[in-house]
Amino acid sequence: MSTTAETVRRPTDQDSANTHQPPRKDFVTRYRSFCYHLFGERLERSGGSDLLADRLKRAGINIPASVHSATVLVTVLIATGAMAGVSFLLFREVVHDPKWYLYVLALTVVGAGSAVAGFRFMVDTRIANRRDELERELPFTLSELSVLASTGTSPIRLVRRMAQRDHDPAMTATFRQIVYRADAQGKDLISALAETAKESPSTSVRDTLWDLANMIHQGGNLDEYLRGKSDDIMSLKRVVQKQFIERLSTFLDMYVSLVLVGVLMIAVGAFLLNALGSTAAGLNADELLLLLTFGLVPLAVGMTIIMVSMAYARSE
Repeated sequence: MSTTAETVRRPTDQDSANTHQPPRKDFVTRYRSFCYHLFGERLERSGGSDLLADRLKRAGINIPASVHSATVLVTVLIATGAMAGVSFLLFREVVHDPKWYLYVLALTVVGAGSAVAGFRFMVDTRIANRRDELERELPFTLSELSVLASTGTSPIRLVRRMAQRDHDPAMTATFRQIVYRADAQGKDLISALAETAKESPSTSVRDTLWDLANMIHQGGNLDEYLRGKSDDIMSLKRVVQKQFIERLSTFLDMYVSLVLVGVLMIAVGAFLLNALGSTAAGLNADELLLLLTFGLVPLAVGMTIIMVSMAYARSE
């Protein structure tokens, strides 16, 4: 007993302090906080953009519009200064070009525009990804809701059950938002459904949540509605997948006619140039084959892969 007692040490104040230390903020959080302290408070007092706030909610970026605007502004200023400094050193000090100021101005504008476009592209991509995830999971979620509703489960318990799932993360997160608004914010289920629908990037999910709110408010056969809605969405999904298969055949024809036949024709042309000892647009046969092998072929294959990937993403 004495040995065991000696190994037990009382917790000290230092241990308590270490236990209750707040979690460390990552770089993005600290950077956003820094930007907000610089410009965010002024932007917030001047009134934020409701459209930007809605876009951020649909993208799942849980920050105020003033914080995002301040982050964009500071990043643009940093990108502009960095691009101006680098281009000045390159064209004025290294290259010694007499028109260095034109290059500096052009690259500075490109850097600032790229920073703005990058943030906009990030938000658009997040919205598109969330929309695709929600629409991919919606038919199976409606089927599960229909089964639960057929057991006579009340609407609020139905929503709580869906929020406790460990699959279909996008739709589960949507139901957790509804539960949070109902439990933490004290709103009724109809208002929670309507507000969550407003923030959803998917038109199908918005319509479904609004229909659920109307069904709960006015009354109706929830099980029958969910079953019919699930069948309709699955039918639409089959149509979209059929269109994707038809597009695949079109892409195959394009690949065969443009890529394979085009490459073959250019290769034959290069051999003819070599036999005649002439050039095409200043390129001899060897240079034309190098351009074909390392330029045109990878570009054509890459564009085909991108088009097929985009079509497949829309068909899911």
